[in-house]
Amino acid sequence: MNGTLLSLNQLLHNDWLFEIPIYQRGYAWEEENLRDLWDDLYYLGDREHYFGTILLKKADKPPTKAGLKAFEHFEVIDGQQRLTTTLILLRELISQMKEAGDDDIRAQVSKLEEDYIVYLGHSKLTIGGEDASFFRDSILAGTPAPPETRAQERLRSAQTFFRDQFNWQQKQARDEYLDFLIEFKTRIDRLQVMLYVVPSNAEAVRMFETVNDRGRPLTDLEKTKSILMYASYLVVDDPGTLETRLSELNDYFSKIYRCFKAIEDGLGLRDPGEIQRYHHVFFTGPRESHKHMRVLKDHLMEKSREDPESCQTYIPAYTRSLWNAFATMNDISKCRQRPDALGQTIDRLFRVGSMANLFPLLIVAWQTYGEDSQRQEILRLFEALVFRVYRVVRYRSHTGKSRLDWLAHRIHRDNLTIDDLLQSLRQLNLDYVSNDTFRRHLAAPHRYTHLGTRTIKYLLAQYEMKRRTEEGEALLLNLAQILSPEYETEHILPQHPKGGLNQEEAAVHEEIVHRLGNLTIASKEWNRTMGNRPFHEKRDGRPDSEPDREKICYGNSILRVQRDLATRKEWNEASIQERGEEIITFALKRWQIDRR
Repeated sequence: MNGTLLSLNQLLHNDWLFEIPIYQRGYAWEEENLRDLWDDLYYLGDREHYFGTILLKKADKPPTKAGLKAFEHFEVIDGQQRLTTTLILLRELISQMKEAGDDDIRAQVSKLEEDYIVYLGHSKLTIGGEDASFFRDSILAGTPAPPETRAQERLRSAQTFFRDQFNWQQKQARDEYLDFLIEFKTRIDRLQVMLYVVPSNAEAVRMFETVNDRGRPLTDLEKTKSILMYASYLVVDDPGTLETRLSELNDYFSKIYRCFKAIEDGLGLRDPGEIQRYHHVFFTGPRESHKHMRVLKDHLMEKSREDPESCQTYIPAYTRSLWNAFATMNDISKCRQRPDALGQTIDRLFRVGSMANLFPLLIVAWQTYGEDSQRQEILRLFEALVFRVYRVVRYRSHTGKSRLDWLAHRIHRDNLTIDDLLQSLRQLNLDYVSNDTFRRHLAAPHRYTHLGTRTIKYLLAQYEMKRRTEEGEALLLNLAQILSPEYETEHILPQHPKGGLNQEEAAVHEEIVHRLGNLTIASKEWNRTMGNRPFHEKRDGRPDSEPDREKICYGNSILRVQRDLATRKEWNEASIQERGEEIITFALKRWQIDRR
């Protein structure tokens, strides 16, 4: 495979039509990449600039006749990001020339459109998959259309970026703007590329797997798509069957990308590769899950050599299962928005945090046990595990991960009954944190400094909801509001009492001030206004309050846990101990684990 060094102008002026194969990722360049290209061209001067490798494969289709020309078709294996970006840049440059030039210039510009963009209805570059029509109609032809995928959003952003750069330059150059555009086009034409043409589909996919476009390395999901398609090339001999298989794979991954956008919005996950790792845990097994890409590739290559028929079966099975993992996470995301008990339980689980170890088990359990009552109990035990083990007793983040992963794999492999799963979760909970251990950690001194603000707010928010239910009151604040920065943990007996303490009082104060019973929830405004005032002022309001305004005090609070404090005549060590026991009793019941 010999390389040929040529200018971009020479590449584009061939009677060639370029196509992005369906196994390629979507358009991926961000503003940083766009600005690098613009700056390279802007400051290039008369110098030539190496633009990288373009790797092509001659497509398996006859030439397309258009007018006096016959166009050969080539698939772009490497260089699609650069080639796509350059066509967007040229499209904007040509549009600017049309607006800036006279009739003679506009006639010449029409010829440029035929050379670089589209000739008698045939686009110089065709993007594969679901982004094809958007690129052709909206980016190249200028037909308004809203982007529907991330790749389309990036295509639109690239178009906008270059348009903004040209508009800024127009303001600077004024009468010399057309000269600037002509010079800028010359600089684009002079970009140097190294062209390679590969002979076969298998070689094309193999090369795609090993090369990356400048600035945007492939994600794990993109690599997975490439590996699956490459393995398909190796084991599927019939061209028609192969084309169908590649189309199916492309469709699945298109759905995965669209699905993840909804998951990202609903659950706050940022990396689709994480879901792929969770899928590996239960589908393949927990061993070497941190090397799941290598494991998948080695497995496919071994199968393709030793048992091609089995490999043909494995590829669609793996892909369907991976898609189902994303679809399941999307279903969980949608369920989280529901106002019913199951939706509220999911929301609590995600808000308490420390969820990473549970995701593989959550996905496969959600797929396997479909009744709301089953899912409700599974989620309750998940929440208990997170709150007791990671939040209160403060085990390290990887604690229990191996056992949880193997439990997920057993569900996928052995179809565990719901009773077996629930019993395993109860046992796992108790093996790490017994009920006595849970109580002891809640009752220990200095809970404020050891548990952390979010854990305490989460606990007290649940206590607030319990008290409102007991009193038959409507819930005025939801969990998200209480966990937001607008609400804080307040020390009822203040951390820094006004007036100071003697030595004996200071010793007692240090012992009791951070205990659970001395903590409540307060708005940021409350804490700022009343935080260090004595208990009787917090209970009854400041004596200097304006008479025509409602006093800021526990008795007038929208929080039930604060209004409960308004009934107390005094606040001392015994009060803190008593209230602490009330909250601990609630927590033991709320997150209890019973052996069965």
